[in-house]
Amino acid sequence: LKSHTASASARARHRRPRPPNMPLVELFTTPEDLPNFRSAELEEFMITLFGVEKGVVQVNIIVVHDMAPAPIYVSIRAKGTPERTKKAGDLLTALSEWLAAKGHAKGKIRMELYEPSLQHNKAWGVAPLGSKL
Repeated sequence: LKSHTASASARARHRRPRPPNMPLVELFTTPEDLPNFRSAELEEFMITLFGVEKGVVQVNIIVVHDMAPAPIYVSIRAKGTPERTKKAGDLLTALSEWLAAKGHAKGKIRMELYEPSLQHNKAWGVAPLGSKL
């Protein structure tokens, strides 16, 4: 029993920390409809909305040649935690209201919530989340 407990303790020390629930937010628009905010401003809003730490949300504003019918299209991929799944409609409403307050009265948002064990991510060239580096 003692050796089993010791080996379980050693495995626990070497276990990698579980990656954060990383939402990916991509905002697509044409040059004519560019948003009047930077990706960092949207990132700050999404951090608050999703209740995650800074550095967890990835925001990309992607300019496309042409799109229809909406001038702004937001695609969100995030882990489908039970709390997030329950609040999905509220999250979409909050984001649409934020975008409307920024002057974008029309658009579409798509949010895909997926099984958390299916997502893997890795950052390079930066200090790991939560480190003092």
